[in-house]
Amino acid sequence: MKEIKCSIIQDILPLYIDGVVSQDTKEMVEEHLKHCEKCQHEHQQMKHEIYIPEENKASLFKTINKKWRKKKIIISCISAFITTLILLGVFEYVVHYETVIPYSEDIVKIENNEDRILFAHYYGKSYASVNVTHPMLLEVDGEKKNISFIYYNKTFADSPTRQLINNGKVRNEQDFIFEFPEAEEIDAVYYAEYDVEKIAANKDSWNNILKDAVLIWKKGE
Repeated sequence: MKEIKCSIIQDILPLYIDGVVSQDTKEMVEEHLKHCEKCQHEHQQMKHEIYIPEENKASLFKTINKKWRKKKIIISCISAFITTLILLGVFEYVVHYETVIPYSEDIVKIENNEDRILFAHYYGKSYASVNVTHPMLLEVDGEKKNISFIYYNKTFADSPTRQLINNGKVRNEQDFIFEFPEAEEIDAVYYAEYDVEKIAANKDSWNNILKDAVLIWKKGE
């Protein structure tokens, strides 16, 4: 028989080990292995790398499947957690994120009752919250006056835990009236958004807020 090159035998070895070669090829490889130590060594190495005992195959596949199922469960849990966080974030933004309602003389009016109590009356459809300050002494046109600031907020949707005042069902007018604290001391009311935390941290001031505020009521007028 003509001598076969080792390189050819080594190319065939994986197929030989898997038992997918013809009978003639199998005999050729076995004959070569009898006389070639180099190919014998290569053959043993390949068998060692890919050999899985029959009795361990089922256990191995069960372990692989178990690990894969566990990995899928972990990935699913993480995905569900991230999705929940995103949905909660969207819900929080839509329901609880407040924006200022721009002032309009048609929807916000400052009124007095028979007892001369000063109150804000909201004529719009709905609002989420109203923010009012106690009167504070500020300089207006060179004069010191007691000023109160007010503004209303709205949200993008009704909240089940923090409902908008008037959800469009039944309007109770008392819900739209807000009495000013220390009303007898107030000289003027301005509509303006303010951030108490920024003012406390000296990042803003009442005088700056007054510059952009809208005068909506003045004593004696």
